[in-house]
Amino acid sequence: MSFDQITILILLAAALGLFAWGRWRHDLVALLVLFAALLFGLVPFERAFLGFGHPAVITVAAALVISRAVAATGILDGVALRITRGVKSPSLLLLLLLLPAAIASGFMNNVAALAMVMPVAIAVCASAGQSPSMALMPLSFATMLGGLLTLIGTPPNVIISGIRADKLGEPFHLFDFAMVGGGVALAGLIYTVLIGWRLVPQRSPVAKSDGSDTIGEYLIEASVAPGSSLIGQPLHVAIEKLDGQDAEIIGLLRGSVTIPSAAQWTVVREGDMLLIETAPNMLGDTLRELGLMLLKPKHAVLEDAKTGNLHVAEAVVRPGAEIEGQSVLDLRLRQRHQVNLLGVSRADASQFRGLRNWRFATGDVLLLQGEANRVEETMAQLGLLPLAGRQLSLRPKPGAIATLLIALAGLAALTIGLAPAEICLAGSAIALLLTGRLSLREAYGAIDISVIVLLAAMMPVGDAFEATGTTGLIADLVAGLAGSLAPIWLLAIVIIVTMLVSDILNNAATAVLMAPLAIDLAQRLEVNPDAFLMGVVVGATCAFLTPIGHQNNLLVMGPGGYRFGDYWRLGLPLEIVSLLAALVLIPIFWPL
Repeated sequence: MSFDQITILILLAAALGLFAWGRWRHDLVALLVLFAALLFGLVPFERAFLGFGHPAVITVAAALVISRAVAATGILDGVALRITRGVKSPSLLLLLLLLPAAIASGFMNNVAALAMVMPVAIAVCASAGQSPSMALMPLSFATMLGGLLTLIGTPPNVIISGIRADKLGEPFHLFDFAMVGGGVALAGLIYTVLIGWRLVPQRSPVAKSDGSDTIGEYLIEASVAPGSSLIGQPLHVAIEKLDGQDAEIIGLLRGSVTIPSAAQWTVVREGDMLLIETAPNMLGDTLRELGLMLLKPKHAVLEDAKTGNLHVAEAVVRPGAEIEGQSVLDLRLRQRHQVNLLGVSRADASQFRGLRNWRFATGDVLLLQGEANRVEETMAQLGLLPLAGRQLSLRPKPGAIATLLIALAGLAALTIGLAPAEICLAGSAIALLLTGRLSLREAYGAIDISVIVLLAAMMPVGDAFEATGTTGLIADLVAGLAGSLAPIWLLAIVIIVTMLVSDILNNAATAVLMAPLAIDLAQRLEVNPDAFLMGVVVGATCAFLTPIGHQNNLLVMGPGGYRFGDYWRLGLPLEIVSLLAALVLIPIFWPL
């Protein structure tokens, strides 16, 4: 092995470790790897930022803009609400939620598809007397599987198509993925609806039909007010009284000191902050009777927030949101937005010391209180997605038909080959802006900059991976070790390896690295490289084992009350089902 080959492998291994560590954002890691490649001379200076103009990056950005416009029509909301009305059977309910979400995800960003259907899922679970945990993880996986249907269904498809154009002379077309991707998606949905949902832990409590208690337990801070009956009492007195209200005291905050709840003989003082984990509607009169005040101005208990023009709403932090990585003190919600943060929910909330030092992450659920219009504006500005508190409508918004026609025109132009994908979709996005279907602010907000930076930074690194001969070296090694193995078994290995990498690495970055390797391996075996590229398509999409494998998995983690180790229970058998379906379908439609 040459020095360059050893260096690029070390850089990629370091990137994989940093992605898995999760402390730094994926786009930052990608930029660090790019600059390290520049430092070692693996990427020429003049090619460092050519990725930002790559057709695949433009295609992904345009598709995100179109997805935002389509999502804003509310059409999918109305469809899901209509067909699930009155349904009580868990399997039928899941089928009616997952199928339209998966189909929509084939033509729009899968995060947007999930964001549209998630409030509906929580609402219909409440109506059916089911825990939202039952539906949200399957819904995340379904929107990911739906991305297999078309070229624009998910960024890895666009990337793999671009790599095919660079290496083999022609990209994939809009529906080239449909036969294999549709079959894999259908097999996955059938398994999930009939069997898989039973493997999902039911951590979030059954939601009430009035929409309250939809998420479960929040971390709430309450101060000991003057005259409280708890002043001078040992902490265990407060613990016992709140235990009767299904609330748990996690700790006591006194200035900068955190006292754990295990110190039960600590005497409670005026001004102490109690850190309480509970469903917010369980406190009520208990807070008033004990002389505790939620940390919000003028209003002592949650019931007060439901009077007058004030209301309470739940929202989840979406991937790449402005709020991500910031603390409660950084946001200054009251001063800047006139909105109060009543509580925060995360699967491992009990590990945190309090709300003031809490740093928000994708999937956190916030309990916000304020005037209705200010709460909605704040959620939009901070990149939060409303949950069950949002008003759901059966009717699409005005202009929905025009938006769909413009989006379909772009897809039609792409289907008949009128122009390359980046031109057709960018033209459709521009038409949406010119006709007022979307504002410039909304369009820029729709583009996930972290994804764009990740793609643009990883593409030169992927080129270096191939230019140094490393992909050829690995392909030769795999082909040599395979010996007399039939190509179908090597295809299985490619899919499995891609799945495992995608469970740790961002799926777009996985596609950048695995697609050239798949082409090199197929050429050395003298088999159809398209078959192996389809294997990478399936493997990069089916990242079901961990919450970090895909943004959608993180997005449902908080609302579903899931833990890191919950995903493999449904995810592992679903990956096996997807693998088997792919191994049956790929040789039929893309013969080896």
